[in-house]
Amino acid sequence: MSTQAITAYVGNGSMSRAFTDTATDGQFQNNILTDDVASTNLGLVMPNATIDNCQVTYTAGSCLWRIQSSQTLLVKRYGFGVKAAQGCYATARIPAYRVAPDDILTVYPLAENNTANRGSTLGWIETSRGFEAFGAQAMVSGTATEIKTLVSEQTIGDYAFNATMTGMTLQAEDGNHIAKVEVVDQVGGVIWSAIGGPRMPAQPAKSSEFNFQASGLNIPILKGYALKVTVTAD
Repeated sequence: MSTQAITAYVGNGSMSRAFTDTATDGQFQNNILTDDVASTNLGLVMPNATIDNCQVTYTAGSCLWRIQSSQTLLVKRYGFGVKAAQGCYATARIPAYRVAPDDILTVYPLAENNTANRGSTLGWIETSRGFEAFGAQAMVSGTATEIKTLVSEQTIGDYAFNATMTGMTLQAEDGNHIAKVEVVDQVGGVIWSAIGGPRMPAQPAKSSEFNFQASGLNIPILKGYALKVTVTAD
């Protein structure tokens, strides 16, 4: 399995700490970032500190991050990494959060796909039940491909049955853009669709973190529904 260097700067307007890890691609498990100085977890280095910024960078490909309890696994904050040297402090702001002593910062990176006309997508999907990490690998360029939960590979219809989708943010791997996003019903009918775009530094992009973002959605999810994404090369 491949690995890549991940760096995070976590803090607020008065202080911050650097965290690093050589993370394994394609998993959250064991990808725990530790402090550069003390080599300890987020909660042990910054207990009870209030943070409002989390800048995470990866080497190449794509990356999700999350702050969660090491005991209950409850996710407290989440977001996307950006490719090294493309970070932006202003866009890395998060809702203010007081770090608990058992908190850890974990990442889910994906290596850049070197096969022609193939790409990957990662995303955070929000529903009336909360939020969950979704994704797909080796997606054929120009072909609508279903994305599923990263941990259990559930479809949106299985994961969010009888819930309402309220938002989503998606990140295609470096060098790809999201052409279209679709919610499809049990018989293949398109319930909802929208177009995306590239990520910075490609133009005309608005973010180095995501290719597509939608909020304020109100899409009831039923059994058999699928969430499909079409990616193409920039």
